[in-house]
Amino acid sequence: MILSTSLLIAALAATQALAIPSSAYTFSAYPSSTASPFTPQNLTSFTQPSSPNNFTIDGPYLEVVHEIYNLTTFPTGVAVDQDNRIFINFPRSASNNDITLGLADSFNTTVAYPNASIQTCQPGQNVSTCFVNVQSVVIDSAQRIWALDTGAGPGQTDAVEYGAKIMSFNLTTNEMIDNYVLPYSISANGTSINDVRFNLSMSTAGVAFLTDEQGSLVIIDLASHTYTRRLFNTSVVAADELFVGSFDGTPFYEWKGTQRSHVGIGSDGIALANGNLYFAPLASRRLYQINQTVLANASLTDTEMLNAVEFIGQVGSYLEGFTADDQGRVYMGTAEQNSITYFNTSISSLMNSTMLNGINASSTNATNEGVIPASDIEVAPFVRSADIQWPDSMCIENGYLWFTTNQLPLQGTYQRNDITKASLPYKVYRTSVGGAGPAV
Repeated sequence: MILSTSLLIAALAATQALAIPSSAYTFSAYPSSTASPFTPQNLTSFTQPSSPNNFTIDGPYLEVVHEIYNLTTFPTGVAVDQDNRIFINFPRSASNNDITLGLADSFNTTVAYPNASIQTCQPGQNVSTCFVNVQSVVIDSAQRIWALDTGAGPGQTDAVEYGAKIMSFNLTTNEMIDNYVLPYSISANGTSINDVRFNLSMSTAGVAFLTDEQGSLVIIDLASHTYTRRLFNTSVVAADELFVGSFDGTPFYEWKGTQRSHVGIGSDGIALANGNLYFAPLASRRLYQINQTVLANASLTDTEMLNAVEFIGQVGSYLEGFTADDQGRVYMGTAEQNSITYFNTSISSLMNSTMLNGINASSTNATNEGVIPASDIEVAPFVRSADIQWPDSMCIENGYLWFTTNQLPLQGTYQRNDITKASLPYKVYRTSVGGAGPAV
């Protein structure tokens, strides 16, 4: 490109206006023929640029509450009870851990929960009564703890029959209360359940909503033990085709030896707030919502159900774990920015909050009541730090947001030649949410 004389003069004037001292960068007259033309030569002073792991916390203080020192035993889910007991699960997707659901009994040790015998199914044992692969752990509003079991062990893509389930336990006695086993007609059809949330005010005893990474949402009526798979194989729960994300500045792929493929994880994060279910496919940057009552209506056709889904928008990062507080705020793990973001769902919460997200409430509702429409939701930063190395799952309890970090893209599945590049310890953090409690 050839600059005109006037443009060249303007460019020189602009450069002089910047007033960059000539001593800031000193180069040789011209790099040698063997040097890269893009590499400064003979710098008199040079400061190593910051790595992705050097930037400081932006947002509330992060407190490390637990550390894990087993490289192949990385955490995904976390749940915290009213006594601040920390429950963590360790999936068996890649290795056969001794513990797949545990209770932190010190800063860096974990014991089996609810007991050691349930952690592994023995030969001939009914797999509906023991753990195969716990992917998520959740405490509901009735103070029951739930384990979500994918039913698929290391190296397995499909759940074993009767293996995919959610199991509830009494937090005081540690005894199992109930279990809900996915029918094999659902679990054998490529289902990989990932996370679960509960609305105990629906139906007779409540409804469980589950995300399925292979592309669906599963609804369980807790009273009748009925199971429905909805939105199966639709675009709203599917990964983007040929999706490429970024983690710590590096493109994010799946690997099998030297064979590279694209991450294909579908619906993953899930939260319930103000009557809506908010969800997102992981291998995308898309965010959606659907009314919970509509989603639980088994009489609707697939077309009617799909038409009820509302697209909130692109959010600038793939999304991991979700949670919601009792102020109507939904929090999301946004690892592409080493951060956790949030958005308001309640107009009253927005108008009374000091953490405004830019929504003009008068444009959505003339009163101080109601739910912010999908078209007016705005995602905003909550906390950002280089220490947030893949915020996989999170929960709200006792005025804090608690979350796990597991460096998932550095695990062998996502590295050339299947070599894990994660570094210990894996961590569980908490950070203040200003006294808010969990969504109910």
